[in-house]
Amino acid sequence: MERHSIAPVRKVMLFLAVVVSLALVPLPRSPAAQPLQHVNATWSFGSFAGVMTDDRASEALNPTRVRFVDQYLFGVMLGYDQPLGQSRLSLGFELQAVLHVGDQDFYEIALPLTLRYRPQDSWWDVFDSFAFGLGGSHYSQISDLEREVYGESRRNLFYWFLEAEFATNEPGETLFARLHHRSNAFGTLRPNGGSNALVFGIRRTF
Repeated sequence: MERHSIAPVRKVMLFLAVVVSLALVPLPRSPAAQPLQHVNATWSFGSFAGVMTDDRASEALNPTRVRFVDQYLFGVMLGYDQPLGQSRLSLGFELQAVLHVGDQDFYEIALPLTLRYRPQDSWWDVFDSFAFGLGGSHYSQISDLEREVYGESRRNLFYWFLEAEFATNEPGETLFARLHHRSNAFGTLRPNGGSNALVFGIRRTF
């Protein structure tokens, strides 16, 4: 199946939609606002949306090189976060259910372990944390996009994400941006395969 990159006009529309959506979410107005502090273990629920790219991970994070394609994802996730003693680190996990739509429709289940760092003094008042997640991803179908990029692929691959999280005016609520990545972990799994997506989401603790 022939796949086309998103036309320039659609890229602009997608970018504006993301900017407008984020602009509608109230951010802390006080310069003295502090990042959220989690003393006890917390559960959270989140939702996110994003767009796939046909790049490798390093290119997907480069605004001058990223190439979006007509493949989108919409997901929900349940998360658990446990602080590590008195440190700024916490460990946890996520269970993600993701719907992929566009050139190909299928679902994804991902289960990563997470490591999160909350800086004490942030360079930006609304910045809350960095996070890295590592685990597994299952596709209900072999991805045509992954086969086009790598020449082959498989339904089950390793999964990792990089995330930046930002506070809002609502207690226990944050926004996040992340790279959603699947790969065979440097040849650990065969056949080869992998994909990347840039996603934005919202998370609430309970």
